[in-house]
Amino acid sequence: MKKLILLAVIVGLIVPAAAYAKAEFSLGGYVKLEMVWDSTQINRWLYYGVPRENTAGQHGRLKITAEQTRMNFTMKGPKVFGAQTSGFIEWGFDNASNQFPANGGWFGNSKARIGLRHAMFRLNWPDTELMMGQYWSVMTEEIPETANFGAATSSGQPFLRIAQVRLTQKFALGGGQTLASVAVCAAENDLWGLAITNSQWTVNANNQYDGESSETPMVQGRVKWSKNMWGKAAYWGRPRPFSVRVAASYHRTRYRSGGVFGGRQFGNQGYVATTYVQSGQEYLDHWLVEGSVFVPIIGTQSANLAGTASLLTQWFIGQGLEGFIEDLPNNSSYLTYSGFGGPGVPFGLAERQLMKRFGGFVQLQYYITNQWYVQAVYAINRAFDVDRNSWVGDDNVSDPWRTNQQIYATVYYRPIQALKFGLEYTYMRTDYFQSIAQGPTNNYNYGDNHRAMFCGYFFF
Repeated sequence: MKKLILLAVIVGLIVPAAAYAKAEFSLGGYVKLEMVWDSTQINRWLYYGVPRENTAGQHGRLKITAEQTRMNFTMKGPKVFGAQTSGFIEWGFDNASNQFPANGGWFGNSKARIGLRHAMFRLNWPDTELMMGQYWSVMTEEIPETANFGAATSSGQPFLRIAQVRLTQKFALGGGQTLASVAVCAAENDLWGLAITNSQWTVNANNQYDGESSETPMVQGRVKWSKNMWGKAAYWGRPRPFSVRVAASYHRTRYRSGGVFGGRQFGNQGYVATTYVQSGQEYLDHWLVEGSVFVPIIGTQSANLAGTASLLTQWFIGQGLEGFIEDLPNNSSYLTYSGFGGPGVPFGLAERQLMKRFGGFVQLQYYITNQWYVQAVYAINRAFDVDRNSWVGDDNVSDPWRTNQQIYATVYYRPIQALKFGLEYTYMRTDYFQSIAQGPTNNYNYGDNHRAMFCGYFFF
């Protein structure tokens, strides 16, 4: 009997190994050290607004951590239906999904937690690709190359990994290459990726995760055209030609009525407390449209990047953008006055609105040599079309911000492909709609932060 059991175990191990013998696996990733000094108590990704002047958060903080280290598996499988199969899984150690905003998005050396960032597979034909799994959104393809990875998040760079089914078709147009994609996605409202040990952190005005309140999937589309006209310039260290991209996204969420909201109306010297009831169940449309252009200002026709320069710019407009990290969940919707409650209703009635925002960023980069290069980034996100006379907010809106702006200046040194070092200065300013209360000490409408950052990468 023992021999039969042992034989069964051996067969059980050999058969799966034989079935996957044609798959090729490679391990990759990087170790990253960060040393950061901030002039305020801001979180790592500069995601939340800067605390107002003269508040408790206005003092410096030093952080040194390696929790942004990442690892990945790349898999190349056999062909099926005439398509090459491949897969990709990436995980990191800085998944702070349940920690916002308590610790500012920092875990520390002994508290890092694993998070699943990417988990997808592809079927590739000569001109067609079918992708399934969690990967970058088509709205998140032009990421600024800053030492603070995830730069301009909430300040001009829609940023989202998302579960999706995506079909991409490649074809020639005007002497260049065109990619057209359509994706059906989960209407998730997560930050960087799926938390393995925790639920997602973001909650909308109904105390529900945005994806769980969605009436439709998130549908995205993208068209991108590129052509090598006068040479290429660097994008994340690789030569890239001129390109233009347009993308859009849409999904609908349901906001349930019921409950009493402690509203906050605008006042001359601070918000004024009031009470309202959402007048009924509402279905609101979240949408985002963006476009980007990459221009090799000084190009090259070889792999030598020395002396090349590039301009990358991207701009967006939309509403209800918490799902793209261009707003906070508690800011992306609010209540507006819609009338008296009538007999038996002691409170006023209000309708829910989605915050409208526009923004974008501009990045200039210049390679002094193949090892040394510099860049500058400016990014902005601004709310618009807010009716201040009808605004009553709700009790989830602690302090909505109107504008976020960020400026980055970075110097990089990459002596070999496996090593990369960066030194960066960042300025961030958050402007709020108005003061939160009366009085000279808490009457500021803005907060700003200065950051000095050093990072070192070892790629493997």
